Amino acid sequence: MTMSETPDHKKIDRVIKRMTPEQFSALCAELGLIETELGVDRAAQVKALLRWQMSSSNPQRLVRTIRHVWPGAFDEPPPKPKREIKIPIGPLVGGIALLAIAAAAALIVISALNPGSGALIDFRPTIMPVASQPAALLLARTATYTPIPTDTFTPTPTSTPDYPATLTATYAPTATPTRTPTRTPRPTATGGRPTAASSPTPAATVKPIYPQVRLLKPPSNSTVDSRILIELRWFIPGFNELNPDERFRLRLWQNDKMVFEELTHNNWHDWFGGPNGQLGTYQWSVAVVKVDDNIKAIGVIGPESERWTITWK
Repeated sequence: MTMSETPDHKKIDRVIKRMTPEQFSALCAELGLIETELGVDRAAQVKALLRWQMSSSNPQRLVRTIRHVWPGAFDEPPPKPKREIKIPIGPLVGGIALLAIAAAAALIVISALNPGSGALIDFRPTIMPVASQPAALLLARTATYTPIPTDTFTPTPTSTPDYPATLTATYAPTATPTRTPTRTPRPTATGGRPTAASSPTPAATVKPIYPQVRLLKPPSNSTVDSRILIELRWFIPGFNELNPDERFRLRLWQNDKMVFEELTHNNWHDWFGGPNGQLGTYQWSVAVVKVDDNIKAIGVIGPESERWTITWK
């Protein structure tokens, strides 16, 4: 799958469920979410994260963040080799022949043990008279089964009214409110020609709509190695992503002088080496701004974050 393609919802669900706890924590942090606020267990957290992220107008941000945390998340697995089933022909034929020999031997033994029957002997029953009852035939009385009658349920007839009755619902008309016309008084004419009053045109303003940005890492007063890639990360409480005409504005200062500024849609920035090409101590902060069609900031729409300190050595 190429980087420009957006996976479907089921594939994103499978990838997030296969993440390790460390990868899932990093994903929540980069999206500006807190795991404990998503749910009590991993399944509830994954379900809440997908519901918030996939309902947004730009699901590519979730895919881009997953690839940042786990670069090979959406790579296709290598095809499994086909398993060949080999049937041993030689042993199978030998086993069948052995079973046939055993069956033939069993038939021979059975025939030897059960020889053919000889001449039939004519057995005729002889009736022996009973001494006490010479001419009587003794018969045994057999008990006769008499079925027990079962009660049959007879339904109770339903009473039918003597007269036909039909219920008809009648709806009362709803009273429609009558609008009372309001009389507008005419202006009183005064001496001289009336003068048209000019109304000032209000100037375009940008109102703040986001809470204050919170910095996440590295912690303030940190000392980092300029030879190692570090990541600056932040988030907005209660918000997942910005609108298309909004950006994060990242700024860095040294000795109260701004030395770097960048507008980005992501909530992180990777940094290698000291800012401004020099080692030393810097302060950084983030704010949300509104941009025009040329991606130029035209106004701040959220309070700027605190200024945290980083020292590059």
